[in-house]
Amino acid sequence: MTTLAEANAILEAQRAYFAEDAELEREAAIWRDATPEECFATMLALCAEADHFLSLLDPDELERALRREPSPHDVALIHPTPIASWGR
Repeated sequence: MTTLAEANAILEAQRAYFAEDAELEREAAIWRDATPEECFATMLALCAEADHFLSLLDPDELERALRREPSPHDVALIHPTPIASWGR
């Protein structure tokens, strides 16, 4: 079983990886030479994909997925330490 410290270390490693300039440049490279029409077509395809996956959810799951801010219960599931104590 993973401890909280181990889980936090994994998350920090993932955050650091995705924050690297090389990773951002790699992700952006596919768009470098794309036309506005290609970008728009890709965006429409991604939106259709999202619509498909959202259509698979039951009404309660859909409401939760579309909620803008996490509820306190959701935050506790993500990180069991009270937010007020973060950074102390």
